[in-house]
Amino acid sequence: KLLNYEAAWLFDKGERCGAEANMAKVCAVEAGTEAVYHAMQTYGGYGYAVEYDVERWWREINLIRLAPVTQQMALAFIGEHVLGLPKS
Repeated sequence: KLLNYEAAWLFDKGERCGAEANMAKVCAVEAGTEAVYHAMQTYGGYGYAVEYDVERWWREINLIRLAPVTQQMALAFIGEHVLGLPKS
């Protein structure tokens, strides 16, 4: 959550925030994916039923993984701009 706030703070100040925004996205998606996975395991087959929110959460976390940039694109940005690795 702090990465989100830092990225928003930098954006509001007009500074570069790409690294912070990408790190926030990667961390949030990983945490959300793990939470939804455990919810699906808990609910079993009911996790796929539209009547339960778990199905919607699964769809939404998978959408966030892909849009506006994929996890691989975010990780490549972090590797290049934060860690100084060569462009992949």
